[in-house]
Amino acid sequence: MSDNPETRVALVVGAGSGIGRATALKLAASGLRVVAADLNDEAVAKLAAEHEDIVSLGESWDAISATECQRLVAATVAETGRIDHVVSTVGWTAITRFLEESPEYWRRIIDVNLMSAIYLSAAAGEAMRETGGTIVLTSSEAGMVGQSGEAVYSAAKGGIVALAKALAREWARYSIRVNVVAPGVTETPLLESQGGEALLASVVRAIPLRRAGRPEEIADAIAYLSSDEASYVTGQTLCVGGGLTMSS
Repeated sequence: MSDNPETRVALVVGAGSGIGRATALKLAASGLRVVAADLNDEAVAKLAAEHEDIVSLGESWDAISATECQRLVAATVAETGRIDHVVSTVGWTAITRFLEESPEYWRRIIDVNLMSAIYLSAAAGEAMRETGGTIVLTSSEAGMVGQSGEAVYSAAKGGIVALAKALAREWARYSIRVNVVAPGVTETPLLESQGGEALLASVVRAIPLRRAGRPEEIADAIAYLSSDEASYVTGQTLCVGGGLTMSS
């Protein structure tokens, strides 16, 4: 693991599996020191044990708590001495019909998919106000066009796009860039929990590239927006979905 104080640090929240795990690996491979955080602390500990440039802080982190997000960012700085990039890949949904859902379900969807991004952005912005940095939030193509069976999820993910645009305008003065990656159908544990192959077969026909994405492909987009190659990019949403929203 690099002990160089000049090595930039990325905090990846949701790094226990899927897109978050792929992002942690991608950023570490690009030369960053990565602090991985997740509700599943065992998965993060295993990831850190296998890769010397990935750090686990040794506990579970719940991103739907404002206090936890503040504490996570502070713990990252305490562990590494700095924070330069923050990535949130937190997300969850189920495919259900809107009129069959409960207010409790809606609240959970909003908390996991939108409030977590708000809380983490606030903590990250405060920490990077003097130094600059990047924030990349993950939305969804459902947040761009709306998705049957995911009405409130679509609303929450659409909110992330608007949040990023507003913060990009506010925080340009601090040299903080804020961008969004909106994945389409991606081969992750969440997809498997929602029906796996049956669901995939039903939706892939609408995707121009005729396949689901891989977590690594989403991670590539996140890494780009976090990098100096995107130094003049802020307030943008990059859809990575095989052309699905293009054709909608």
